Amino acid sequence: MCLLAVVTLAQVATARDVPTTRGDIALANLDLLIARRGADSATDELWLMRARYLADYSALERGAAFADADAADAPALLRRARARSAVHRFNAALADLDAAQRLGADAATVFRVRAPIRIAQGAAEEVIPALEAAATREPGFASASALATAYAGAGRYEEADAQFQAALDALDTTSPFPYAWLCFARGNLWAEQAGDPARGAGHLRRALDYLPGFVAARLHLAEIDARRGATAAATTGLAAIADSGDPEVLALLGQLHGTVDPVRGAREIAAARERFEALLARQPLAFADHAAEFYLGAGADPARAWELANANYAERRTPRARELLERAGRAQVR
Repeated sequence: MCLLAVVTLAQVATARDVPTTRGDIALANLDLLIARRGADSATDELWLMRARYLADYSALERGAAFADADAADAPALLRRARARSAVHRFNAALADLDAAQRLGADAATVFRVRAPIRIAQGAAEEVIPALEAAATREPGFASASALATAYAGAGRYEEADAQFQAALDALDTTSPFPYAWLCFARGNLWAEQAGDPARGAGHLRRALDYLPGFVAARLHLAEIDARRGATAAATTGLAAIADSGDPEVLALLGQLHGTVDPVRGAREIAAARERFEALLARQPLAFADHAAEFYLGAGADPARAWELANANYAERRTPRARELLERAGRAQVR
């Protein structure tokens, strides 16, 4: 019997009436599969999945461990490029992809790794034509979700939303992970990029219907609640993920608690600072943008924010990275 089939009999109906495995069971399945796979290269993505959904940064370290390995042939270079991309070492990842292609790597495989990197770097328009062609040639979850991400990166929000829906409609799996991720990405599209937090919040809630333990979705929803003054809802949402070790969770809790209990708030913000610095010491580019935001706000260290915003902008020239750098620059001269 397939390992993932062991416990998929326990299913629940989601907001779309798509029967998927209950979130906690799916996460247990993921851990079982990681244990079964051992140390082979296929385990990299499984560790990264755990990091993506649970903010498990020890899993990020495991999944991206190959980022610093030697790589002399095309398969190894492709694996290292994926690992480097996972920790936002985008320029190094692109260099690996160029080297892999020179050594005969399949062009389509290289493009599948290159496209999300270029989108993350603010060059979505560069890859959209090829992604549109792929979506026409092979319609389905993979092509629609890739195109949605590209449209979002290019600021084409309604087109991105339509492709996210197409990707959801194309899914045929009992795993909650892809449903949760698409809803999360769609929520961020509206809440963070398009300036419509109410619309974004609905999609984030759907992500949590699929995967209640999804740390980033719960954090982003709490941020929306906090901005609209729903402090109790934000605090309750954050309390459910307070043990995750995510420094952004600690920082926001510190800000919310600090309004009524300054000592507790200061303690949580200090813990967030300590956590950010521990993560930055190991994977500086993976956390540079969020840490810069922290130091411009609750962390109150404009010089550190400027340093991190510069490092982030060197890897990706997106509007958000530019705006972060400009804010950090203004904070320097106050």
